[in-house]
Amino acid sequence: MTLLEGEDEEALLARIMGFQKFRSTKNTKVPGNERNYAVSKVKKAEYRQYMNRVGGFNRPLSPTRAAA
Repeated sequence: MTLLEGEDEEALLARIMGFQKFRSTKNTKVPGNERNYAVSKVKKAEYRQYMNRVGGFNRPLSPTRAAA
């Protein structure tokens, strides 16, 4: 596509991509977006002790809870 008379590059990009204007959709309802969602779950961090363990620190770690 080529630039029209009096059109800048940003307007050309908007016309090529089909936008009316460049703006953010933060905190706005977007039509047709009801089906596209993801669940954000907060996962508790699990820490494993490497030092000060019975038998010393230079040995294999015990299995994780997920593997057990």
